[in-house]
Amino acid sequence: MNSYEVIFILDPALTEEGIEAEIGPVREVVSRNGGEVLEAQKWGKKRLGYVVKKRRDGQYVLLTVRGKASIVADLERHFRITETVLKGIVVKAEEPRKSRFKAKPSRSREGTATAIQEVGDGEF
Repeated sequence: MNSYEVIFILDPALTEEGIEAEIGPVREVVSRNGGEVLEAQKWGKKRLGYVVKKRRDGQYVLLTVRGKASIVADLERHFRITETVLKGIVVKAEEPRKSRFKAKPSRSREGTATAIQEVGDGEF
């Protein structure tokens, strides 16, 4: 199963109960496709970068979801047909990358390893 981050912007006129009422159908879409919502964060009302559906502000919501790839299409469809959702996006959450730098032991004149020096992948 894949992990996804779902971010959507709701109508700024919604109350706290209205926001919860809009998160409910999104949870249903996820569970209907065999997934689960791991975390839900309400970021509150924020200013949009540009006007969306004649609105300058929006209520931001972030959901962390685990499930099959079919969830993505259904969530995007749900965002398009729901009037109170101004924008929505689903992004696959990646595992954190390992460090680019590898620890390489440096050798002293006697040939024993004494210190660790970080070496990049061919960059100066």
